[in-house]
Amino acid sequence: MRGALWLAFLFAVAVIVALFATSNGGHITIYFPPYRLDTSLNLFIATIVGIFLVSLLAWRTFAAILDLPKQAAAYRRKQRETRSIGFLSEAIEDIFAGRFSKALKSAEAATVNESMAETAALLAARSAHRLNQHDLRDHWLSKIRSPEKLQARLVATADMQMDVHDAEGALATIEQLQKGGSRQLFVQRIALKANQQLKNWSEVLRLTHSLSKREALHPVVAQKYIQEAISKLVQEKSTDHEALLRIWKTLPKENRKASRIALVMAQGLLSVAQYDLARQLIEDSLDAQWDEALIDIYPQCVAPGSRNLSLAQKIEAWMTKYPGEPALSLALARICLDQQLWGKAKSSLVGVIRDPKTKPSMRAAAHMAMAQLHEALSETLEAAEQYQLAAKIFSGLTAHRS
Repeated sequence: MRGALWLAFLFAVAVIVALFATSNGGHITIYFPPYRLDTSLNLFIATIVGIFLVSLLAWRTFAAILDLPKQAAAYRRKQRETRSIGFLSEAIEDIFAGRFSKALKSAEAATVNESMAETAALLAARSAHRLNQHDLRDHWLSKIRSPEKLQARLVATADMQMDVHDAEGALATIEQLQKGGSRQLFVQRIALKANQQLKNWSEVLRLTHSLSKREALHPVVAQKYIQEAISKLVQEKSTDHEALLRIWKTLPKENRKASRIALVMAQGLLSVAQYDLARQLIEDSLDAQWDEALIDIYPQCVAPGSRNLSLAQKIEAWMTKYPGEPALSLALARICLDQQLWGKAKSSLVGVIRDPKTKPSMRAAAHMAMAQLHEALSETLEAAEQYQLAAKIFSGLTAHRS
């Protein structure tokens, strides 16, 4: 379309010039004493235009000749940039392909171009790190000095420090990043690994919660990390009532209901006699999902010497929700034993012992509880018989494991 418009324009100019030239009968006289030159006005105009065009062409040719060194330098620079881009591309591909020696050479070759030198240095440092050439890695990292590349250098440094299990160094590097306001998910993952290695469980818990909120951790992995952190914190604070309560309060509601987390936290709370809080935690979790380990410690949520039948009522409600679970009957029997409800305790234990779905370990525990019931009722022979049955099952389990 543009070419057609230009062609039409040139035709229009040609027509206008032809009309002007045919209708123009003017003459011009030029005096060069003692000479005189007579010519037509059209020829004079054509000569002037020709001289202008020739002068313009000559000037542009002369300027192009003078500019040749600059053009040559620009051409060489462009060639270097093209080669550097090619070397960078090869280095990236070789790093992903695991060819780190070749990647190191390609990245080193790419540093010839100053505009790409620091990016190439990052790739060279990564390659040297993979080759366990740590001095060479640090050499390349030291070449990255510009503020624009500082964050990339620090993140790469922290990641590589964690690769060699230098958790303290990684956290020191991350601290420099955070001073600049950096809060990337990748950096937080590095910090999480470093704190796990250094056993800073409070920080592990905080970072796991933060990453979970941003959906940067798989829920199963996040739950595993939280369970591990809480387990370690409970062990460290097993005698510190206030510390355990603070851990409990920092837990998000959804984590409180996770069975594995609830189990660890409940055991810690029971160790400092926080019976009501442990009971609430277990009940909330079991209301959401079944877990045999939780129901196993549920009878412990009654303070020694106190009377509380609400636990038995709660278990009976769970029997409706989770039918056919012998662990519920065993837990109910234990609570009834503690509350001296002998008849209900005995009927529940008989049900556990006779249930074909009852696991051997649970059946042995039921025999032990039945023996304790007979002892409380001064039925010595019956108690001895139950102890023998429990011992037989336990010995069978031991032989099977060995």
